[in-house]
Amino acid sequence: MELKDRPAEAESPRSSAAASFPADLAATTHAGMPRAPIANPFVEGRARLRAALGRLASSGSSEIVRATASQELAEACGFTRAMMSAVRGSRWVPLHLYTRNELFPESTAFRSYIESDAEIPLANLLAETDMVRRRTAVLVDESLIGTRAFKPIVELAQSPAYVAAPIVIEGRTIGFMHADRVGQKRLVDDDDRRYVQAFCGELAVVYQCAIWGQRIAERARRALNELQRARDSIELIDSAAVDFPIALDRPPIVAPDADNAVREDYAFLTAREWEVLNHVADGATNRVIAQRLSVSEDTVKTHMRSVLRKLRVTTRGAAVARYLEISKSLR
Repeated sequence: MELKDRPAEAESPRSSAAASFPADLAATTHAGMPRAPIANPFVEGRARLRAALGRLASSGSSEIVRATASQELAEACGFTRAMMSAVRGSRWVPLHLYTRNELFPESTAFRSYIESDAEIPLANLLAETDMVRRRTAVLVDESLIGTRAFKPIVELAQSPAYVAAPIVIEGRTIGFMHADRVGQKRLVDDDDRRYVQAFCGELAVVYQCAIWGQRIAERARRALNELQRARDSIELIDSAAVDFPIALDRPPIVAPDADNAVREDYAFLTAREWEVLNHVADGATNRVIAQRLSVSEDTVKTHMRSVLRKLRVTTRGAAVARYLEISKSLR
C-alpha cells in the first residue's frame, strides 16, 4: 500500500511496559499513599479508538462504516493518512483514502490512483501478502519500504514508512487498513502498528454486525410485506363471502342469469385451480404462488396448464381476463 509521516498528535512512550496498554494506570499507590493520576498516552489512545469505533457501530450501515473508517482511524491515532482496501481473491483493491491536507497537501496523484479502481496483485514479497496469510499487523519501515511494499503506490504516496493491519471476519482476511505519518516529525512505529491492529480487530466486529443488522431488517421487511398481502387477501375473501360462496366439494352456486359458458368454465375449475388463478390475477409469479400455497413451482405450473386448458386460452393474460369476466358475472 502507501502512506507516510506527520506531526504527532500525542507522544507515545516506547517502554515495553507501556506496550501492554494497562487500563489501570490512571492512579497508583506508593507506600500506601495515593498518588495523583498519571496521564498515559496509551490509555488515552485506546479511549479515542473506543470512541471512534462507537461512532462507526452507531451508524448501523456497512456502507457508512466502509466510507468513514479511514477518517476515524486517522483522527483517533493522529495519522496523516489512512486507507481502507478490500481483498478480492489474489488481489487487493484500495477503496477509501482519508488524508489530512494541512499536514501533507501533495496527495492528489495518490488519490487519483485510489479512485481509479486499481487492483494490486498479492505478490510473494509484499507485506500485504503476509497479512493475508498470517492475519497480523505489519510495520513497513524505511529498511523495508523498498522491498516489501508495492513500488508504484509508494512512489505516488511518497511514504517512507507505513503500518497496516488485516480486517479478518470468520477466519478470512477481507480487507486492510493502512496508515502513515507523512509530513510529521516522526515516522510510524511499532506502537502505531499495535493501534491499527486493535482498531481492525474491533472494526471487523462492527462491520459484520452492520451487515447482519441490514440482512435482518430486509428479511423483516419482506415478512411484513407478505403478512400485509395475506391480510389484504383475507379481507378480500371476507368481503366477497356473502356474494361469492365457494364450496370445496361441489361446484359453486352461480347466479341464475349468469352466462351458461361462464357457469360451465367456472364449474370445471377445482378449488385449488381457482386459488392459483386468483394469485395469477394478483400479479404473482409461479415462485411467489408456490411460496404462498406451500407447494412446489412444478405443482403451480401443473395447475396453470389445467386452467389454460379448461378456459380454452393459451396465455396467462387471457386466463386473467377470463377470470375477471367470470368473477364479474358471479357477483
